[in-house]
Amino acid sequence: MRRPAVVAVALLLLIAWQPSPGRTAAALDEQDDDPPARSLPPPPDEQDDDPPTRSMPPSSDEQEDNPPVQSMPPPPSDEQEDNPPVRSMPPPPSDEQDNPSWPGLPLLPPPPPPEESDAPGVPSLPGSMPPPPPPPAEPAAPPTRPRRARLPPRQDDPPEPEPPELPRHRRTPKDPTPPRTVVPPQEPGWAAVPLPMPPMPAPGRPINYSTTGWTTMLVFGDSTVDPGNNNRLQTMMRANFLPYGAGFLGGRPTGRFSNGRLITDILAERLGVARSLPGFREPRLRPRQLRRGVSFASAGSGYDDATARISNTLSFSNQVEDLWRYRRNLQRLVGPRRAGQLLRRATFVISAGTTDLFNHYLATNRSGTESWPPYENLLITRVANYTQAMRALGGRRFVFVGVPPVGCLPLVRTLLGTGAETCHENMNSMATSFNRRLGEVVRFLRNQRDIRATFIDVYPIVSMATIDPKNFGLTETSRGCCGTGVIEVGQTCRGRLTCTDPSKYMYWDAVHQTERMNQIITDYVIMNSIGEIYA
Repeated sequence: MRRPAVVAVALLLLIAWQPSPGRTAAALDEQDDDPPARSLPPPPDEQDDDPPTRSMPPSSDEQEDNPPVQSMPPPPSDEQEDNPPVRSMPPPPSDEQDNPSWPGLPLLPPPPPPEESDAPGVPSLPGSMPPPPPPPAEPAAPPTRPRRARLPPRQDDPPEPEPPELPRHRRTPKDPTPPRTVVPPQEPGWAAVPLPMPPMPAPGRPINYSTTGWTTMLVFGDSTVDPGNNNRLQTMMRANFLPYGAGFLGGRPTGRFSNGRLITDILAERLGVARSLPGFREPRLRPRQLRRGVSFASAGSGYDDATARISNTLSFSNQVEDLWRYRRNLQRLVGPRRAGQLLRRATFVISAGTTDLFNHYLATNRSGTESWPPYENLLITRVANYTQAMRALGGRRFVFVGVPPVGCLPLVRTLLGTGAETCHENMNSMATSFNRRLGEVVRFLRNQRDIRATFIDVYPIVSMATIDPKNFGLTETSRGCCGTGVIEVGQTCRGRLTCTDPSKYMYWDAVHQTERMNQIITDYVIMNSIGEIYA
């Protein structure tokens, strides 16, 4: 009996909930001021005997025909019929409400719910579909660190120039030296002649070796680079007496076959290594000199060990043995690791071959029994073998100095009878051939992964000075300054009178050059080519 009664009450409620056209403006204002009421129950005296049913689920047969009733208001009373909008009239539809359907239009399909809404909840009405459940909220992303905003460049602003890319393994010089023409220092009595030079410092201006890497210089060879290693040997090839060394630092003889400094001394000063290089067999060798560099050269030596045995001097093999002793002393001084670094960065200067051509081709019977090409092959083979031995001891950077025009030496002119004005062409041809083969060895060494080598050909500059000495400020190229200048060398030059101005002479004795000529060779040729091993 209760189910038909409940259905009848529901139908009466649907009729009672129809909007009345006679609503007053006051009722609307009052409804706007008050929040929407959620099915307020009637007073206790007006309620029915039956308890109110808020949400009574219908039977299975009636549930298919009737929409679900979520909230059941009480039956209408006399007061509710007189003024129904004040008690339970819902507000008109608004854009901010979740369900905009109106009670008088139950068949209107509800629109899709908005994503978000801040409006207060609206009670479920008969004939309206329940709102769909809200989608699950996505987890909040972790707070990100605010980035500094970059303003876009203005159109009228000029584009910023990109900074230049700096080198990685080397420092850029602050004031690069521009290309210039080097003028040798003027001396009284001769005219300075400009010589074409690469962008290198002028003579007398040393380079800071700490920035260029030239820290140590080691020299091997013959009398052209011997600073006095033969002074304690029982040999005729010594120069530790006057007039040798008359123009050296302090005016004292040191064993150098010249009136002053040798090519390696001038080169060491140009590179900032030292003012002069001492001999390794010097008895008072200081530790600082050992680190800067020494010379193992011996006058009368050559690439062929038989050359040194003629004059009882140090052979090239003995010089390589001295290099091994030098490395051992250097390891004791600065440690094995630092010693290895100094040897790898050291400049190995090798200047020999002149004595080989002179002694073994003229003073022995090889000129008649052996031809020049086989002996030349022997010398080139020795050069390659000695270079590999130096490499095994730590050498990586090599400078090979070629031989000068041997046929133009005053002693050769005298012994071969060519005269003071004519050079021996056969000797010069052998010197040219040997320099060409030595250049091939250097090119072969350049292909090695860890070796840097360069060849310095002094033949052209000496030939030019011999043919036209005035262009180099010289006046005498056919004889030396010591004695007669055509035969004196070594002991035969002891105590002899010399010329008044050695700066005008190419040769100091009958074989070796003056300091003036050594300066010209160093500035014009060596400084032009030695940079290849540090490029």
